[in-house]
Amino acid sequence: MNTAFLFAAAAILAVLPILFLFKLNMEKIKENPSEIGSIQTKFFIGVAISEVIPIILIVFGMMNLTPVESLNELLVPGIIVIFALIFAPFFIFLQRFVGAPEESKQAITTFSMIGLALANAIPLISFISLIMLMP
Repeated sequence: MNTAFLFAAAAILAVLPILFLFKLNMEKIKENPSEIGSIQTKFFIGVAISEVIPIILIVFGMMNLTPVESLNELLVPGIIVIFALIFAPFFIFLQRFVGAPEESKQAITTFSMIGLALANAIPLISFISLIMLMP
């Protein structure tokens, strides 16, 4: 298996569960903004659990980091990682603006920025790793 696909798989396997957890917890914040502390705690625990496999894939990829022979080998993994980097902020900002009551705007904005940072961490690492694979 090409090492570049390990990074692409890590990006997708990190973004999708985090966005799922983000959506579930965002709905809870919209319903009850006073419980943001406990909701964020549960979100962080879920993110930590969901990032175990992507971190393992990144470590395996870094262990086998050898430059590719041509840039064509990085094309599909690069597109996948860039898609993950673009899709996560798009999804988060859509969730932020849909059905947000006025009294919970501050909590929603704070939670969105936290979710944005967590959702883009692994894809950004994967993108940098793909750059390191260039010949």
